[in-house]
Amino acid sequence: MSSHLDPTDLGILNLLQENGRLTNKELAHHLNRTISPIFDRRKRLEEMGYIKKYVAVLDREKITNSIVAFPQIALNNHAEDSLASFQQAVIAYPEVLECYHITGKYDFMLKIIIPDMNAYNTFLRQRIAPLTNVGSVHSSLVISQAKAETGLPLPT
Repeated sequence: MSSHLDPTDLGILNLLQENGRLTNKELAHHLNRTISPIFDRRKRLEEMGYIKKYVAVLDREKITNSIVAFPQIALNNHAEDSLASFQQAVIAYPEVLECYHITGKYDFMLKIIIPDMNAYNTFLRQRIAPLTNVGSVHSSLVISQAKAETGLPLPT
């Protein structure tokens, strides 16, 4: 964690992770500060990249009957350009919500949202398998979800 963050900065970040719609006035009230310094700190946190963006977290089950899959992919070549090429290709697919370069038997793990098993099969066969250097794919499909948080644990 950066030494640039003091308790007020951490308080702002914690509160915004819980509710990104909080106004500067509400943040100031929660943190027992005045509005002007909270405005300045929030702007600085945004400019320094601590706050990347503000989003609405949607309830996937209310919107679609899609499935969540976690394919783990092993590449045949581990040269930097091969890794970068694979990563660049998969992050362009809208079905891929997350992409991790990982340690162990596999090189990458993706989080994919897809309508059904047929669509997942098509995705693997038409989008993943044809990519240069793909060696093997191991898929895990989500049966149920016990927890999904978007906030990072920060000191209070």
